[in-house]
Amino acid sequence: MIRLLLKPSLGVVLWSIFFVASACADSILSIQPSNTSIAVGSTFAVDVNISNVSDLYAFQFDLTFTPGLLSAISITEGSFLSGGGPATFLPGTINNATGTITFNAGTLIGPISGVNGSGTLVIIDFKALAAGTSPINIANITLLDSTLSSMSSTAANGAAMVSSQVVPEPSSLFLLGTGLLCVFGVIRRRLLH
Repeated sequence: MIRLLLKPSLGVVLWSIFFVASACADSILSIQPSNTSIAVGSTFAVDVNISNVSDLYAFQFDLTFTPGLLSAISITEGSFLSGGGPATFLPGTINNATGTITFNAGTLIGPISGVNGSGTLVIIDFKALAAGTSPINIANITLLDSTLSSMSSTAANGAAMVSSQVVPEPSSLFLLGTGLLCVFGVIRRRLLH
């Protein structure tokens, strides 16, 4: 009989430990995709995602990258925060000379609960300027819950690998080969006639 009482109690204790550990885990802001490979002259987008968050009401963060390798083009709001109700978004200030995007921010409006789960906070479009590898780092993170209390977080940064060699797509190579065959065919016909 003692054995029967211990098993459910042990299960409840283990579940409680797991629940408390999950609730205390930091929210993670991450660059997605974490590693991007592109060619010079290409444009690409990275998302700043959040995961493992409970009651997110407002956020603010900065982003850094290597000037001269990348140029930030635009910043748009992701759908995660606004999915919780009326929201305001402030796109950050881009400074391509220093490689910074400062004060990306968003907040819900009114006395409502914050959002839970995972999703995209911000989408940033870049242009690759020169060959090299640029870290894309998240800094100065502030997260607030619906009581306007600070929430803990960690950052998972990313990188963009820019190559100087433009590799044509297979379909482009096929079209080029077909065009060359046609040109040689026309030349050959003219020589035979």
